[in-house]
Amino acid sequence: MCVIKWLVLSLLIVTSESFTSSHFQIRRPSSSKKPCSRVQSSTNENDAIQQAEQLLAKAKAIRESLPKESTQETVSEGVDEKEEDNRIGYRLYIDIGREEGTWMDPKWGKSGARIEGSIDVYFQIPSEENPNDCLADENIVDQMVKDNLSGTSTVVRKLDSNDARLRGGFDSMKCNGGGYRIDISKKSSSTVRFFISVDGTEEDSRISSFGDIFIPKGNLYFSLPVFGNSVKQLSMKEGIITVRQMGWHTGWRREESRIVGVFRAKPIEEARRKDKF
Repeated sequence: MCVIKWLVLSLLIVTSESFTSSHFQIRRPSSSKKPCSRVQSSTNENDAIQQAEQLLAKAKAIRESLPKESTQETVSEGVDEKEEDNRIGYRLYIDIGREEGTWMDPKWGKSGARIEGSIDVYFQIPSEENPNDCLADENIVDQMVKDNLSGTSTVVRKLDSNDARLRGGFDSMKCNGGGYRIDISKKSSSTVRFFISVDGTEEDSRISSFGDIFIPKGNLYFSLPVFGNSVKQLSMKEGIITVRQMGWHTGWRREESRIVGVFRAKPIEEARRKDKF
């Protein structure tokens, strides 16, 4: 009887182990990978080459369709290149508006409005053949400032100018040239003094596009230090712009110098490259 029980128990244990092994065996994923198709890889490479060739062809067509750039520099209107051999050009960047200490009318520029623009000017210089060919006439000489009565000054020579460009070229102001001289100083740098005759801008603030600020009709006066007693080297510092008007600020009625703004001068060729005009 005991032998029979032992046989039955052994049979049950073997059956249980077989069942567990067959039903609970863990299947591991296969680590083998299918090799990539060489035919598909070759097709992708051919497509990429064709796309690159198409893009290169489009880029070449676009490049050939663009207009060729001109190598000539832009020259301002009214400037004869031959005349510039005996002229020294500068672009004046003007900033017109109320400045501290000015004797202009209290209503002028009270709002803080400004008029910005540029004027191309050309100092005529004498040639070796004829040193007197650019001397100013008596009318221009009489309009020069009398600020160096006790010092030494050069003769007054002619100054040419283009019309002023205001508001980036959207407005303009007629300029009619003028004159210049150099006040020579032995102790410090000399000073060039010059004026430009202008037609001015609209004075009536009700119809003026500049508000309560305007450029008076008449002469605008400028001055800057120069080096070597020549207009070939003007200072890059900021200078003042003035007008001459009758007034009583000095104690009696006479012609006064009144500040209307500031300016800087830059050699004309350098200014053309920078401003693109």
